[in-house]
Amino acid sequence: MASLDNGMSMLDVPTFWQLIVKGSILLLAVWLDVKTKKSS
Repeated sequence: MASLDNGMSMLDVPTFWQLIVKGSILLLAVWLDVKTKKSS
């Protein structure tokens, strides 16, 4: 997450979009975790 944050800051991505991207990645990670746990 820190690398992603630093990269987006270096690319001058607005703070609003940084929050959107980080939130989306977290939601995707949780969703994938739930899906893989159910199938096991």
